[in-house]
Amino acid sequence: MSRHTFIPTIALIGGIGSGKSAVANKVKSFRPVMIIDADRIGHEVLDFPEIQEKIREQFGSAVFNDQGNVDRSELARLVFGESKLQQTSLKQLESIVHPVIHRRLEQEIESARSLHQVDAILVDAAVIVEAGWKELCDQIVYIDCPFEQRQKRVTQNRGWSETELTKREKHQLPLSEKRKLADGVIQNGQDLESAGLELSKFIDSIRKQITKN
Repeated sequence: MSRHTFIPTIALIGGIGSGKSAVANKVKSFRPVMIIDADRIGHEVLDFPEIQEKIREQFGSAVFNDQGNVDRSELARLVFGESKLQQTSLKQLESIVHPVIHRRLEQEIESARSLHQVDAILVDAAVIVEAGWKELCDQIVYIDCPFEQRQKRVTQNRGWSETELTKREKHQLPLSEKRKLADGVIQNGQDLESAGLELSKFIDSIRKQITKN
């Protein structure tokens, strides 16, 4: 690792509802870290006029609400599913938004590094591997959590059924593959405090490696 990466950038990956954001925020309660939420960026770019124009060209006015904003639930209905049309639509949507999200991620990482005020940058991005953004990060940590618990979380937080969770996950890399790509694994099945401490220890180990190098 080169000298300029002495503030490590760590991608947090895992199944939907595995608690990546919760673990990241727990670490933030222990020590200075910057959390970059790719979902937030993804929502923000849907408000960019140039993105809205491309979405309107591709999917029509039906995916916009009366205020002229993208109706995310309507867009999700068109792009998440088993049909060939939905799979093609998802690829079309990704080709519109992913390059812009990638640029914003890059900018936020560089900005956080330039301040030299944090121990690590944690990137919470559900599809960081699938979208080809992992080269922005020095390390990958897999947040492990049983399916039953993840299902409970997404039902409570997002109102998703088990069918919806399974359907969404089919559009991501299998969890076994994600786990293989990780440099570390954090268990987040029971105790959030323990998961946060484990990730904090991982940050320490990476910082020590960088210092030695």
